[in-house]
Amino acid sequence: MGFNKRYIKKEILIERFRLEGYQGILDYIGKADTLIGLDDELQEILDITYCSICPTKKNIEINKILYEL
Repeated sequence: MGFNKRYIKKEILIERFRLEGYQGILDYIGKADTLIGLDDELQEILDITYCSICPTKKNIEINKILYEL
């Protein structure tokens, strides 16, 4: 059994969100054990993606972050 790491690129993460919403982010990350290349904005997006609020609210909150970039 190996250690699954994922290199995160901001451009790809944003594109996946714009195409598929927060579910696209979950699909992009997959079952990674660790994420490499995170900055503050990406960390905030991932925090929202994995929190327990409703999907519509997740998409609204992530959109707010992306439009501030």
